[in-house]
Amino acid sequence: MKNNFIGIGLIIGTFFSVNVFAADSCSVSEDNLIQAINTLQIEEKKHSNPLLDYIQKYDVNVGRVHPKPARTFLPGENLDFPKMNPLFMPLVFNNIHREFKVSLQDLQEKMKSPCSLSSKVLDSLRVVYCAKNYVEGFTRSIMIDAESRYIGIIKYDKKALPQSEEIVYPLKSRRQASFLKPLIYDLNKEADTKYLPKSEYKPWTTNCNVKLQFSQTYNSPNWSNGGESNMSGLSTIYLQANYADLKKIQFDNYLEAKIGLNTASSDSLRNINVSTDQLKIVSKLGVNMYNNLYYSLSGEFTTQFLKNYSTNTTTLQASFMSPAKLFIGLGIDYKKTDKKNKYNLSVLLTPLTCKMSYLYDNVNMSPSSYGIKDGKHFGQELGSKISTTLTWKISDNIQWKSVFYYYSDFTYVDSDWENTFDFTTNNYFTTSFYIHLKMDDRLERESNESLVQMQELFSFGLLYRW
Repeated sequence: MKNNFIGIGLIIGTFFSVNVFAADSCSVSEDNLIQAINTLQIEEKKHSNPLLDYIQKYDVNVGRVHPKPARTFLPGENLDFPKMNPLFMPLVFNNIHREFKVSLQDLQEKMKSPCSLSSKVLDSLRVVYCAKNYVEGFTRSIMIDAESRYIGIIKYDKKALPQSEEIVYPLKSRRQASFLKPLIYDLNKEADTKYLPKSEYKPWTTNCNVKLQFSQTYNSPNWSNGGESNMSGLSTIYLQANYADLKKIQFDNYLEAKIGLNTASSDSLRNINVSTDQLKIVSKLGVNMYNNLYYSLSGEFTTQFLKNYSTNTTTLQASFMSPAKLFIGLGIDYKKTDKKNKYNLSVLLTPLTCKMSYLYDNVNMSPSSYGIKDGKHFGQELGSKISTTLTWKISDNIQWKSVFYYYSDFTYVDSDWENTFDFTTNNYFTTSFYIHLKMDDRLERESNESLVQMQELFSFGLLYRW
């Protein structure tokens, strides 16, 4: 307050002095007026309040940092941070003062042609290019040296500074949290796990999904290429439950049920035919032997749900438990899981395998085709079996699952190979391409009929996981 009163007094005194001077002389010279104003400004600066000036001129946004928006870090992505302004590089790597001199000899050496072939046009272009690069490099070096010498008086733009970046890692909500090692703050003491979050390992893992897929074809009555209109649908239920204690025991189980129906106008006896019908239950118990090798006891059961007839006939081809097959084998299982290439492989060799066949309807179907004596419902035999299971996630949206087995009792061969390609559009829609090959040289067939049977299905529909 005292300083303010002093400033006001100076202004009033100067004003009266100017007025008195004007009254005496009736005119004021310009030099005297400028001198009076400068004197007033100097006195005002002497008695100014620095704290008040700082508060009035303070900018709250002067030190604010605006980071880049967060982005998602994808697996396998290389982090590419913004490059630093080259003006900052000499402070760390090249803070040596140098003397810059233009050397015509160096410039002439750079302008020499590296090859024997030359022309006036190429020589002129090369001279201009080399001279331009030399001048640009020389200028850049002078600027860098000047910055290193006078770093204290250079004001940098905040936009040129490297900006902070936030990285977001997507977490899978279905995966349980796991802690590989407890935190150790003192190497001479044991880890204190009292305050660490507890995560209980769950040996059981499940994978369940349901698919409802459809396909439709329409041909007008005058369609020149022939064919018939039809609609088809396929429903699939897959239930999987696996156990692993991370030591020796692994217990894998899954159930797969498929039912596919289609309209067939060529069948005069039925409007709807069965295109796909399968029930498969697989169970495998493994005890670790060495690394990826396991002693294995496996079982596989297959049958169908519905009755299926030949077109325009009443000949029964299959029905529930007619036939039904059960494999029980003892052998060695090789299991390999590669998280980097995203595949699971299992190769099971069971030299000691018991195959049991059951035929509920032994009147309309031939028991001998399934190794069952006439008039009997049940038959069994002993042989060897090789089976492989491969699940490979080719990409984030494409998965291939292949299941193959080969069984023989050294008198006949029973083989089956299923391939399923799933093209997932999102969490609710999927496209499936299914190829099924099987061979059983014991089944009755026509003389010109192929030994290998094939079924192919391409469909699109809904997918639900839980």
